[in-house]
Amino acid sequence: MTAVSQSGTPSPHNQQTFETCVALTLQMIASIEFAPTTGDTTDPDLILAFAGQLDRHAQDIALMAGQADADVAGLSANVYEQLCAVRDEPVQAAYHALKSAAFLGLGGGLTTASLLGAVAVALRRVAVRSERLVH
Repeated sequence: MTAVSQSGTPSPHNQQTFETCVALTLQMIASIEFAPTTGDTTDPDLILAFAGQLDRHAQDIALMAGQADADVAGLSANVYEQLCAVRDEPVQAAYHALKSAAFLGLGGGLTTASLLGAVAVALRRVAVRSERLVH
């Protein structure tokens, strides 16, 4: 994602990159959810690497929103904990956070960044639970 601070409507490049990020993240979450059903497995190292890229995108969104110094990782962990307050279901939390980030879009600024980061937190939880059925 190109991190360029700007006001108003995001550039078409940044918008397209965000939409691609959301689509790929949805594919990753679905592959984790349905892997046990199809007999496939998802490599925990791949999930962790993907989560790292989500963190990078979340930080870029915060930068574009003029919040370069924001603790995106801390905010993301807080959002994840709120999503799992009743029941620790990382895949469902990831879906919820991703849908919310997609709804807000780049205009959601730091909130969108925190939600995208929460997906990364959820994916890390899934990666350490890779031996367990997750859906």
